[in-house]
Amino acid sequence: MPDPHTHDFDELVVVLNGHGRHFVGSETYDIEAGEVFVILRGMNHSYPETKNLSLINILYDAEQLRLPRADLRAVPGYQSLFEVEPRIRARAHFASRLRLSIDELAKMMKIVAEMEDELNARTPGHRFLATAHFMRLIGWLSRAYSKLPYDEPKPVTQISRVLSHLEAHYAEPLTIEKISRLAGMSQSGLFRIFHQVLGRSPMDHLLHLRIDKAARLLTRTTMRIGEISEVVGFNDSNYFTRQFRATHGCSPRKYRERNPA
Repeated sequence: MPDPHTHDFDELVVVLNGHGRHFVGSETYDIEAGEVFVILRGMNHSYPETKNLSLINILYDAEQLRLPRADLRAVPGYQSLFEVEPRIRARAHFASRLRLSIDELAKMMKIVAEMEDELNARTPGHRFLATAHFMRLIGWLSRAYSKLPYDEPKPVTQISRVLSHLEAHYAEPLTIEKISRLAGMSQSGLFRIFHQVLGRSPMDHLLHLRIDKAARLLTRTTMRIGEISEVVGFNDSNYFTRQFRATHGCSPRKYRERNPA
């Protein structure tokens, strides 16, 4: 078996032809043409057995690219493909992969070719346009994943549905009971998988989500801090200020001063 390797970036993998075995983490899985999956930075992986295997590997750093993903995070397929499935792959036995049809593979290849043309031409603006094509690709794959039929609930789709719901309804009153019902899971199962995927509880994730939304409003609007507190779902502005300080190390007012629009 070739030595497993890691990257300092994320990797989007598309299997174009052939088949083989993919070693990732401590598990090995069969892969074949049409399958799409993500390898997160720091994950050990290799391809110990292949037969006519042809891949597209797109290496990227989402944070460095500063991709505007706020709206995309409300798409369940994005959460599944890029956030949840890579983190619970062993638990789900790699059964929640995206598999593209021949026609879908051709559409995806067209976007990849346009992105590659920009990178190869290196004409002024090529980085901007290549990034735009990459965003198209992420969005298209996310929608393709959202359309997959599922005969029975799976942890990947259950948690992805919760994450996309929280993105769209973070300002609404939400309880752990309501979130558990939405996931179709017990509270203990929900807590366990949330910690595996995000390293925190569902309610902690909701709190961080509200604070992140508030931080954006502080730097992009002239809304009063009390208004922002209410808009993102806090009933008590003093509680909002305490939680914001705990997350960012300063008050909302000081954060706005340090990050002017």
